[in-house]
Amino acid sequence: MIGLPGKGTNNLNPEQARRIAEECYAEVLAYCRRHAPVGYEPADLTQETFLRFVRAGSYREQGRPIAYLMRIARSVCIDASRKRRPELVAVDFDLPAKETVESGVEVEEALAKLPDDLRDAIELRYGLGLSMGEVAYALGTSRFSVRRRINAAVKLLEKELREGGPDE
Repeated sequence: MIGLPGKGTNNLNPEQARRIAEECYAEVLAYCRRHAPVGYEPADLTQETFLRFVRAGSYREQGRPIAYLMRIARSVCIDASRKRRPELVAVDFDLPAKETVESGVEVEEALAKLPDDLRDAIELRYGLGLSMGEVAYALGTSRFSVRRRINAAVKLLEKELREGGPDE
């Protein structure tokens, strides 16, 4: 298993970088799709994530690289949101209303209402299946903080889904 950057690092060779990109690209792209600021292409942010990873050029053979990549992807999305956003062009037609196709739409809408720090913790833990330690690393915080965020997010999601459900 290819590991995370840290002390006692080895150089990242092209074959290792390619293998990591193949293994983790879909997850990083999905994260960037959920967190890309308006006016930015998720694929561009994903590419920037892997460029930063390769430019770092080193890793430690421990843990899963996805936690490190999520940390980079989070930084890339935050950096993009801080930059001056491109000007949006107004459309001169009405867009069709979004229709509910799946029951999962309510969950997605409830997730979207969560504060960013809580949503990030939930997505990394349950969406990507990262361990508490990996989520803490990706978010640059402690395991204790991650546990608090996840517990708070679950409570808010339960409340939102109970109150926001269809009237019967």
